[in-house]
Amino acid sequence: MISLIWAQTKEGVIGKNNSLPWNIKEEMQHFINYTRGKTVLMGRNTWESLSLKPLPNRKNILITSRELEKSYNNLELSKELETVLDAYKNIDEELIVIGGSKIYQSALNFADKLVISIIKQNYDGDTYAPKFDTSVFKLSKEEDFEEFTTYYYERY
Repeated sequence: MISLIWAQTKEGVIGKNNSLPWNIKEEMQHFINYTRGKTVLMGRNTWESLSLKPLPNRKNILITSRELEKSYNNLELSKELETVLDAYKNIDEELIVIGGSKIYQSALNFADKLVISIIKQNYDGDTYAPKFDTSVFKLSKEEDFEEFTTYYYERY
């Protein structure tokens, strides 16, 4: 099973200068809770934006064509996004794509589930969430928080 998770403004902003334009502890906790104990997949820019490398209590997969300066426990490198996505497509284990925008766009066609937090306040940014077809995904659950609402979509 392949899930994509991201937070965005109502206008679709997900990042600014390779980081989050907001600091919302409750939304970060939502991300931690949802991904803990699972496998996360990210691109090089997302990897470089992380303060904790790799994310703890998760198996981390990094899509990159370049070598890293050092090795890390609990980190798998791959040059082929589609190969990794194909491997997780028909198994029970959930693979969660955590960014960035190019990875989201490429992984969207493989996604079984989308977990999207819409930030209630507006923020400027330079990176945007992928557009998805609501005829392909149906809203299955909604959770409202003080500063954001999380929407869960499942592929029809």
